[in-house]
Amino acid sequence: MRSEANTGLLKDFIRRSLDGPVMRELDFDLKLGRQLKLLTSEHSIRFSPEEIICDDAVADSIWQAALQLLERVGIYNTDTNRVVLLRAEEAEKAVAGAPKEITVGEGNDAVTIRARSHDSPVPPVILALPARTFRYRGGRQSLFARMMESYVSDAGPLGELARRLKDELEGIPYLAETPGEMIWARAVVRWQKAIVGLMGKPGLWLSGTQVTSPPAILALFTEEGLLNKFNSHISVSLMPELKLNWDRLRMAHAAQAMGVHTSCSADPILGAYCRTGEEAAIVAAATLLGYIAFAGASAIPNTNVVDRQGDRTTRVPLQASAAARRALERNAGMLIHGSPDTKSGLGTGVDLYELAALAVACTCSGAAWTGRGYACGLGPNGEYRPDLDCELVTMVSRGTAGLSRERANELLLKLLHICESHDAAAEGKPLDYYYDIKTLTPSRELVAIYDRVAQELQRLGIPMG
Repeated sequence: MRSEANTGLLKDFIRRSLDGPVMRELDFDLKLGRQLKLLTSEHSIRFSPEEIICDDAVADSIWQAALQLLERVGIYNTDTNRVVLLRAEEAEKAVAGAPKEITVGEGNDAVTIRARSHDSPVPPVILALPARTFRYRGGRQSLFARMMESYVSDAGPLGELARRLKDELEGIPYLAETPGEMIWARAVVRWQKAIVGLMGKPGLWLSGTQVTSPPAILALFTEEGLLNKFNSHISVSLMPELKLNWDRLRMAHAAQAMGVHTSCSADPILGAYCRTGEEAAIVAAATLLGYIAFAGASAIPNTNVVDRQGDRTTRVPLQASAAARRALERNAGMLIHGSPDTKSGLGTGVDLYELAALAVACTCSGAAWTGRGYACGLGPNGEYRPDLDCELVTMVSRGTAGLSRERANELLLKLLHICESHDAAAEGKPLDYYYDIKTLTPSRELVAIYDRVAQELQRLGIPMG
């Protein structure tokens, strides 16, 4: 998994973080905003309201603008207040050596993901964990604890593990940057490994870590029997917009030393430094180019533009994310990940149209893989979205792979018409209204909602594979 020949420009990023131009963070932000506006004008980049998936000319212009943004503005190290400038030829050389395929998982459970174009007939790989592995996220560890609690009285191996983990977690709050973060993270991974082991899939990819602090991440990879280079990856995501710190570079160095894949999510925020979708697409592409430059052969890039409410399912975020993917798949043949996260809640119905729109946009803009480790997407409050989401994303992705750009846009406009008819995100109901909290088996009511929407999607002309 590790490429000795392509460790990227990590040493250069470290050196330039120490001797690059000194700049106040506010000045960097202002320069970024000015250059984004200028580059958008110089390259005449303008999205059509009727096209969610942009054409080749727009994709190429975004690529060139992203390269120039890295040359003119660079990436800001918030710990040293210095700018890491990256020449276009450096970025292009780094991207040329980036992986065009990766293998995740081990043994019979290994899956190979290959770069694909926006019109490839081969659908993206859908990766998701079994529902009962139940990753918590963003402070919602109480639901994970409740599910484990439901197994405490069982006589089987999950009951034994649940009792042991309950004792370990008793009285220990989950707080970032504390030992509690490490204790909770280890508990989750042990639970995941027990579930996939009982399913007869011990080599299954477990997705990324539940934690962000370097000590907690490294603890998971250095403790025997937990995470390794086959079943997980380490996030070294840049901060919005075009910023990093020593933690990102430390983790990139540690990942290279261990031969572990890294990931980076480029999620520019519309309405902040990026005033338009065109500017957000440029930043997203530049972020991932910069990431590839220092991550080298271990890179797994992901992009999803969001607005200030965290919404990625309306027209402009969808356009910007798709344009960034198109720029990278067309000009670099990069592996790109797309994430199907909804804004509307579980059981509302409209959330499934959002999910379908995201699946079409990812598939038809060149995403090589999609899906999330919990087990597919998030709702408006970050709640868990289990297995049925993955089934829907899989069917839509398989059905729409290979569509022309024109046909994909027609379908996306139909889906957006439905999604945009709802002025605000529908709240939905909590997970345990629709799911048995122990087995995470969906209720008949929820299954009926998914079946109804799947039929309506087919009536809209959405191919289902």
